[in-house]
Amino acid sequence: MTFDERVAALAPLGFTPRQTRFLVTAALHSGYCLRRQYLAFAGVRYGKNVRDFLDALVRRRLAQRFRYQPNRGHIYHIHATSLYRALAQRDNRNRRHVSPALIARKLMLLDYVLTVPGGAWYATEEDKVALFTRELGIPLGDLPQREYAAMGRCGPTTTRYFIHKLPVYVAPDRAVVHFVYLVNDETGHGLEQFLHDHVRLFSALPTWSVVAVCPRGLNGLPACRTVFDRFAATTWRPAPAEGIADVRWFFARRQLVERGDLRTLSVADINRFRDARQRFASAHMEALYGAWLAHGERALAQGNDRAPDIPAPAAQLVLHELPSTYSQFGSWPGVC
Repeated sequence: MTFDERVAALAPLGFTPRQTRFLVTAALHSGYCLRRQYLAFAGVRYGKNVRDFLDALVRRRLAQRFRYQPNRGHIYHIHATSLYRALAQRDNRNRRHVSPALIARKLMLLDYVLTVPGGAWYATEEDKVALFTRELGIPLGDLPQREYAAMGRCGPTTTRYFIHKLPVYVAPDRAVVHFVYLVNDETGHGLEQFLHDHVRLFSALPTWSVVAVCPRGLNGLPACRTVFDRFAATTWRPAPAEGIADVRWFFARRQLVERGDLRTLSVADINRFRDARQRFASAHMEALYGAWLAHGERALAQGNDRAPDIPAPAAQLVLHELPSTYSQFGSWPGVC
C-alpha cells in the first residue's frame, strides 16, 4: 500500500485529512507520539481542535495515553489492532508496549521524519523491499538481510530484510536514497555495523546518503564521521593484487551456496568455503562480490585495467542533531 492508500484506508475513522495523515505517519514510524509532534506536523498551536483529536484517540481506544514523569507531557501509544489492520500492518511491532529506552528511540525517529515533510518515506520492510526491487530494479540478494531458523527442526528458515528497522526516504526529485541511522553510542560501532550490513545495496545505487540522527547531549556524531570516512575510503577499492585466484574461487562457490546448489561441492570445498568466508568478511569484499555478480570478471580487474563502467557510488553522510535530550526516558535513551 502507498502512503495515500493508507490515508484513504483510515478515512472511515472520521478524522480530518491532516489528522489522518499524522496517524499514518506516527503508526508506521513509531507507534508512539507526543502532542508537540502533532503540533509540528500540523503547523498549528495547541487548542480545542488538537485536544479533541488526542482525546478522541484515547476515548475510541485507538491509542493509550500515559506519562513517565509527572512534570512531563503525555505520551500516546497508537496500538489498536483495527487501525494497523487497515494499514496492512496487522503484525507491526509498533503496536507492542516497549521499554522506556525503546520509546525514546521511536520518538527520536518520528522527530526526524517530521523534519522532512516532502520526502517519500518507506518505513516498513515490505515498502523498502518494493522500493529497491520493483522501482529501482535491484536484486533481492543485494538487500540487507538475515536468515532466522524455524522454531522446529524441520521448518524452513525465514529471511527478513532491513533488520535494523530504520526508515528510508527519497526526495521529490527521486535522485538520492537517504538511509536514516539512529545514533545511540559515542563509539561509532553501531554505524559501522549498519554500513557493513548495507554495503551490497550501497554498491548497487549510483548515489546514496546516510543521515546520522543523534539526540542532543549524546556526543556520537564525531565518531560517525570518522567511521563513515574510513568506510567510504576503503570499501570501493579495486580487487586485491594478491590472492585474486582465491577471491574468484570464493565468489563462485558463494554464488552456488546462495542458490542452494551444493551438489557440486565436496566436503573439502565446504570446509575451504567456510574458512574463506571468515577471511573475506569485510565491507570491501561484500562490495566486490556485489560488483562481481553484476559485472562478472570486469569487477576483478585491477589498477588501470579496472572497468570504467563500474564506478564507486557517490556517498554522503549527513549529521543531524535533534534539539531534544529525551531525558525523561533515561540518561542515554535507546542504549539499553
